[in-house]
Amino acid sequence: MRSDDGTSRRPLASGGESPLLVAWWLLVFICSMLISIFSHQFLPERFMYDAAIIHENMAMSDLWVGLSFDGWVNTARVLTVMFGLFSEALAIPLYYALVLLLSVRVLDVFNVDRMGYHLLAGAWLLCGALFFSLPSKELVALPVALFLCLSRTPVARLAAAVVFLGYAAFFRQYWAICFFYFVCSLISLRLHVAGRSRLALIVFLLAFMVPFMAAQVAGQPPLTEARMMVNEDRMGSPNSRSAFTNALENTGVWTDAANSALAWLYMNIPLVMLLDSTPHYVLFALFQLMTLTFFVAGCVSYVKQARRLHDPGTTYPRCIAFVVAYSLTQSLFEPDFGSFLRHEMIMMVPMLIVVFCRAHSGRGAPIVDSGSRPGLGGAAPSSVAVN
Repeated sequence: MRSDDGTSRRPLASGGESPLLVAWWLLVFICSMLISIFSHQFLPERFMYDAAIIHENMAMSDLWVGLSFDGWVNTARVLTVMFGLFSEALAIPLYYALVLLLSVRVLDVFNVDRMGYHLLAGAWLLCGALFFSLPSKELVALPVALFLCLSRTPVARLAAAVVFLGYAAFFRQYWAICFFYFVCSLISLRLHVAGRSRLALIVFLLAFMVPFMAAQVAGQPPLTEARMMVNEDRMGSPNSRSAFTNALENTGVWTDAANSALAWLYMNIPLVMLLDSTPHYVLFALFQLMTLTFFVAGCVSYVKQARRLHDPGTTYPRCIAFVVAYSLTQSLFEPDFGSFLRHEMIMMVPMLIVVFCRAHSGRGAPIVDSGSRPGLGGAAPSSVAVN
């Protein structure tokens, strides 16, 4: 049997939910909960650094004194409230259980009959269970990112923008760059869907250069120098094996932008890691390349559907724009592959939504808002609209 996108597929069940899929997602859920509960017993010490800093801040007697723009302090404040409602041992597994349930729902997994998509999504969610199993800034950042991507109405999108910029102000100031890239990527994508691809490319490239020019005008160091400063402090450390440096010496806007672009390629197409003899680096490289392939296929499928239906939709373009914006922001600052993968968890669910776009479009029918996936689409159930 062949799908409408030309790929072969074999239905997993003739009707209803496939027992194999139910078993797979039950296994993912159980394994994720076990990882979330027991990870502190087997994770290496370097995984504990962020949690240790947050616990130190939570123990400070002056934690709630004054207004703070320090990300560690504000994360400690949020988690103090969270762990006040539920113990840390319960709160984190419960948090990730909600992430899993939301992911299964928004991906509409039981209406996808190609197992490759389920294996990829399950692998990402298991990775997420590992990285979300300890107190971290990511516990606060993930709901902020999901709100931005899944909001449908104008009021909700405005509220999501305010929350996102509030997070940037009080937790991670560089998220302001991410929001700028998000808006510009969204504009570029809508221009591309409308058939104005050259203008879309011009808008995108100009937007890419703006943060570098702004840093120079403001008299700030080149943005990609932050990576170098972090790696210099860790020079000689056994935990910095996967660190990478700028390819060019920063002499101005153009070298700063070039270093960012090269870092993006280095992180997202990690061919160099395939040459490493360490098994987990090779597995990471293959996993990253496979994910990128699936994501690009999802983007292509979305654009085809949007052009055919003359409707750009809501959630898919916002998810695509966020993944692009977030990965571009990562290319400015990430010092090593470990940090890159940990922070990549923030865009895990939006990225998987785009990946599954191709799977849903391959079901032999237009993508419709059936009302079963919250946040996807905005049209009435009887109308046809890209999600």
